[in-house]
Amino acid sequence: MWLLAGIGLVVAEMFTLTIVLGLLGAAALVTAVAAFLGAPALVQGLVFAGSSLALLAFARPPMQRMLLSGDDGSHTDARALTGSTAMVVEKVTELSGQVRLNGELWRARPYAGTGPIDAGLPVSVAAVDGATLLVYSPDLPHT
Repeated sequence: MWLLAGIGLVVAEMFTLTIVLGLLGAAALVTAVAAFLGAPALVQGLVFAGSSLALLAFARPPMQRMLLSGDDGSHTDARALTGSTAMVVEKVTELSGQVRLNGELWRARPYAGTGPIDAGLPVSVAAVDGATLLVYSPDLPHT
C-alpha cells in the first residue's frame, strides 16, 4: 500500500509541481521500506508522519526558494562566463580583439567605456554579446 501511495504521489507531483506531493511521496516510500522490514501498522504511521514532517520542514523551504528564484545556480549558457578571467591575446579595441578563456579563443570588445586593452593583460568578462565577450581590466581606469 505504501509503495503504491508513494509512486502515485511522485507521479502526481510531476503534473502539479507543488513540491508537497513529491515530499509526501518520498515519505510514503520510506514508510514502504519500514513495512517491508515488518514494522507494525502503528510504527508505519509514525514513520510516515515523522518523515513527512521532517521533509516538509527541512527540504521544502530550500527547494521552494530555488524554484521561485528560477535559478538553480548552474548556468551552462553564456551567463556562466560572466565574471570569468581571460587573457588578452590580441589587443582589445572597439573594432577587434581576442582573448583566451578556458583554453578557447573568443572575440572580445571592451566593456562600456573601458577603452582598449593591450595583449598580455588579464581581463574580467562583464557580459556576453552573441559570440563576443565584453571585457574590462580591473587595473585600468574606466572612462
